[in-house]
Amino acid sequence: MSPARSGRRKCRLPQHVLGLLVVAVVALSGCVSDGNRGERPAVPDQSVLEPATQALDKAVRANAEDFAPRAVDSARRRITLARDILFAAARADRDLKPAERERIDVLVAQARLDAREALVETQAKAVNKQLGQLQQTQSQPADETTGRTDGSLGFDNGMGGSGLSNTAPIGG
Repeated sequence: MSPARSGRRKCRLPQHVLGLLVVAVVALSGCVSDGNRGERPAVPDQSVLEPATQALDKAVRANAEDFAPRAVDSARRRITLARDILFAAARADRDLKPAERERIDVLVAQARLDAREALVETQAKAVNKQLGQLQQTQSQPADETTGRTDGSLGFDNGMGGSGLSNTAPIGG
């Protein structure tokens, strides 16, 4: 063997070992940095949003999306904006600033009002619908409600009529 070849072999072995050491150091440094992230949770505490989300859920269960979609959308936008403020602070690894906390409180209150408006509007439209149906059934002539075509109310006295044709109207 020539001295040049033997020198190459000696250099390759330390380079290979050096490469393994670099990989091991990088892997260990990644583990160490992951351990430092445990100080703050990845997901911020969203309990401040609960009153608004509960009010919105109640409105959605009452089909408010069908009867008051704008109010439902407004409530959702406000909750989303408040949630974005919470997550922005968490991503920056800091606590909420007082102005951010106040903004979230205002957004939650407004979202609750939007959800309440959607619920009330839905209930009002449902009552109006039922009232319209009731008025429609009451305004139909007696012939349509009983299904009879002879003009009687359905009582047969044996004379072919209702038996009330020669009587005065009630109250007059």
